[in-house]
Amino acid sequence: MARLILLVLLVAATAMAVAAVSVALRSLSADHKGAVGDTMPKTFSTIAYVLLIVLMFGVATGWLGAT
Repeated sequence: MARLILLVLLVAATAMAVAAVSVALRSLSADHKGAVGDTMPKTFSTIAYVLLIVLMFGVATGWLGAT
């Protein structure tokens, strides 16, 4: 079991290192434009947040998910 946990930690650390290097390389790039802004309408954003809360509540209470 300890070997499995160490393997998962090694994979996670490797993924974080790759992500950090890619972010650093992207920030050094000359043609990087950055975030333009949120183009999603406010109504869709609100609906998405409400559905996310319902989904989290359903999974936490056992209403949704595996039986």
